Amino acid sequence: MKKLYRYSFCCILWAKAKWGRDTMKIYEQICQDLKRDIINKKIKQGERLPSLIAISRHYQCSKGTVIKAFEQLRTQRIIFSKPQSGYYVADNLMREDDHPKGFLLDSGNPTIGSFSTFDVSHCLHLAAELYSKYSIDVTLSGVPSLNALLPDYLAREGVYAKTRNIHLIQGITPVLTFLTLYPFPNGKKTVLIEEPTSKHYVSFLKSIDVNVLTIRRDETGIDLKQLEAYFKHGDIKFFFVIPRNHNPLGTILSHHQRKTIMELALKYDVYIVEDDYFGGTHKLPKYVPIHFFSYQKHCIYLRSFSKVLPMLRIAIAVIPDEFQETFDTISQQSYYYSYHMPDLISQATYEAYLRSSLFEKHYAQISHSIHEKLKLARGVTSAWDPRYVSLIGAKSGYYFTLKLHPDMNVDTVVSKLHQKNIYIASNERAFYNSDNFDNSVRISIAKVSLEHLKEVLHTIYEVILDLKTGE
Repeated sequence: MKKLYRYSFCCILWAKAKWGRDTMKIYEQICQDLKRDIINKKIKQGERLPSLIAISRHYQCSKGTVIKAFEQLRTQRIIFSKPQSGYYVADNLMREDDHPKGFLLDSGNPTIGSFSTFDVSHCLHLAAELYSKYSIDVTLSGVPSLNALLPDYLAREGVYAKTRNIHLIQGITPVLTFLTLYPFPNGKKTVLIEEPTSKHYVSFLKSIDVNVLTIRRDETGIDLKQLEAYFKHGDIKFFFVIPRNHNPLGTILSHHQRKTIMELALKYDVYIVEDDYFGGTHKLPKYVPIHFFSYQKHCIYLRSFSKVLPMLRIAIAVIPDEFQETFDTISQQSYYYSYHMPDLISQATYEAYLRSSLFEKHYAQISHSIHEKLKLARGVTSAWDPRYVSLIGAKSGYYFTLKLHPDMNVDTVVSKLHQKNIYIASNERAFYNSDNFDNSVRISIAKVSLEHLKEVLHTIYEVILDLKTGE
């Protein structure tokens, strides 16, 4: 009798375990399928989801299993419920709509509509409540409650700084402008930049009277011996570097190179201006920024949030102690003709994001999307003939570069693709010295869906082949 009882009890446990695993699989499948349908617009923002009965029949499961899936999506703010009405799409997933004019692969700025307007509205509401008793005066130094959050937030990604060293700014470009123009504590005069680098900064440097040196950056990084020679003999005020998510290459400096760059800067009294504009938006295993190796000295760390919150103007500058007096002077002078502090609503909304799970969730969504697109780009281009075109980067961020055959005219390629409503950008403006231009184009994946990226890449390759074989 006892043996029979034990056998029956074991059967019940086995059945419960099996039923639980099967239910979990169905519940996860329902969540996954509904997310896919929302992303692909089969179910649009504000639309009512199919009924519990309809979904339970489709998946041959209980209504309780469907409710469990709905509750999971509701917790993630992907859907919401209306009493006695049902569940509706709250639009909490990234959407990568293709532009009506064509495929805009020439811009790295995502559209505001790519992100959840429902979540933004939620955070704006929280922001209005959170900052209802503040006045505009507090923005001269940033809102204390937001400032208090930033050290822990940055420390999670290897940027260790005290509250006094973290400054809220509207964007990287204005601060970079002042850093370029203003004297540094080391008394040096020359700005060193990678080549290629951000075309906007290159354009600014060409428009002013400043000493500029360049160092080559390619898929392998930079020449550390040449860098040391520049630091030792080149009167270098600061070295402007984009270690990850490089614009326009889409490459990452190795751990060894990041560490050595900072060591050389400390040795030769050179400042590093680290443009980490994309931050940890695209997750990279075991990555730490250059600032991590700085001992909080001689490194100015810049991070923007426009890729995650494109409707806001807010960024961070981490300033070492020995540069604080200089930066305070810059801030005071900029107040009169180029106000650098983010507006109160930007600070409030950003704080609401940090205090909720929404910001981390958006990071995860963006990171997954980038990972899939870059993986696709590497796969598609691996079959291309390297005699005509080769891939550089596609390792991190929104960008990668295609290097064309030296005899191929880049402007012609850009023009031919334009005729097919595919827009890409020449890298020529990313080179301070035009003679160093390597006949390449930049591709951005910020505004193209995964579905259409493969099609667009095939068209780009076809145009290149047609031009090469037609010579």
